[in-house]
Amino acid sequence: MKVAFIGVGRMGGRMAARLVAAGHQVRVFDPSQAAVDALASKGAIAAKSPADAAQDAERILLSLPSPKTLRDAVTGETGVLQTAAEGAIIVDFSTVDPATTKEVAAAAAAKKVSFVDSPVSGGVAGAENGKLVLMVGGSPEVIEKLNAIFEVLAGRVVHCGDTGAGQLTKLSHNLLTAINTVALGEVLTASVKAGAKLDVLCDVLTAGLAGSKMLDYLPKTLFTEQRPANFAIDLMHKDIKLCLDEFSNLPMPLGQLVLQTYNAARAKGLGGKDSTSVNEIYEELLGVRLSLPAAL
Repeated sequence: MKVAFIGVGRMGGRMAARLVAAGHQVRVFDPSQAAVDALASKGAIAAKSPADAAQDAERILLSLPSPKTLRDAVTGETGVLQTAAEGAIIVDFSTVDPATTKEVAAAAAAKKVSFVDSPVSGGVAGAENGKLVLMVGGSPEVIEKLNAIFEVLAGRVVHCGDTGAGQLTKLSHNLLTAINTVALGEVLTASVKAGAKLDVLCDVLTAGLAGSKMLDYLPKTLFTEQRPANFAIDLMHKDIKLCLDEFSNLPMPLGQLVLQTYNAARAKGLGGKDSTSVNEIYEELLGVRLSLPAAL
């Protein structure tokens, strides 16, 4: 299948590489020439613009950092709709707001191009091993035509509803993830400051009702010496804001408090660190570091 892939950074690059390995003809574009060159060395075809990548493509895939970059890549002067053929399907793996999704989908429909929003969960590891969770919004008939793509990229595909429903689901997911992250950081840092052992806390909390996937994840990120940046604070901050904007007429006190915690982390220059490192705010306030023995 002829595939265009726009945005081949940490996530998109790994997804595009899997499609190349699966035998699809993949034309890629990204502002980073190094990212494009890395995929070209694996068999992808380098494109000069989103429009160039989309020429003759049956499936046009996007993994982009913000609503603006999505609009530019689809409807801009060099966007994919300049060249997309009738009957092509655009799949947006980015995380943006439902309103932008519906706006871009309407522009695509005017060109007789289908649009599906499909934000992802699973991080870099999921993109690498093809086990992403896709939260898909769009027509069931169109989504069915994407099986050859989705089976390469995903371990689970969830049809969330009409256009924009995938984005709403993903934003809700990320806001709750951020709330869980900050709640754990606050309680664990205070407990360690008071004299508790972090490994004992994790053991007990995991076995009880306080256990969570985020608690399972922290030993791979925040509790390590390296603290790898799998998903940046800046990106989580963007998603929190998009979600709270979507819920702007609803009472969201916890969400607003968590947003302020992420604001504080960014103000301290932590924006490029992993989203779990938002809890370095608590570590600095209490003078402790959350860490486990390397063997764990």
